[in-house]
Amino acid sequence: MGMNWGLYATLGGIFAVVLLFSALEKKGGLDSRQVSLIAVLAAMCAAGRAVTGVGLLFLQPTMFLVEITGFVYGARLGFFVGAMTPLISNFFMGQGSWTPWQMLCWGLVGVSGGAVKTLFPRTGSRTLTAICLLWGYLYGAIMDVWQWTVFIRPLTLQSYFFTWAAGFSFDSLRAIGNLFFCAALGRQTVKILQYFRRKMDVQYL
Repeated sequence: MGMNWGLYATLGGIFAVVLLFSALEKKGGLDSRQVSLIAVLAAMCAAGRAVTGVGLLFLQPTMFLVEITGFVYGARLGFFVGAMTPLISNFFMGQGSWTPWQMLCWGLVGVSGGAVKTLFPRTGSRTLTAICLLWGYLYGAIMDVWQWTVFIRPLTLQSYFFTWAAGFSFDSLRAIGNLFFCAALGRQTVKILQYFRRKMDVQYL
């Protein structure tokens, strides 16, 4: 009997998500305003993904919002919002062994936004748009690892390449959607989230 690589892949995804949740949470407790912000943004992203996921396939106006959340509020909040997005939306779209991997991918989208802000504090919407475009392909490549280990045999670099190639058109559609939504709404979204961040930073005596 062969090894159950699909089970190991699922457990690996769960372990990675739990590990990142624990590591980022221990960096400092979340106050009530941050928890409320995470809940609201995650609900918005999940709603956008669930509503458009059926009618518009991979053209979902949500991944750019996770990226910008990380850019404005930092990698930690970006990860929490990103990871919660598929967890919530999959209650409507379908939960499964793919959910931990989706949580990992979306969480990393938020982390990348925070990393860009840290490394290039003066960067603008064009850089964020380019990163959103790139994530359209990176997301597919990472999720293909899960699909490859669960459904494909034998597990070789060649079989992974064919798995990735089979989904390239869908990845391209996702990337184009990310590009369109971030280019059209990214600048305004950054301004709106920055406004609410300034409101959160106000300390009342």
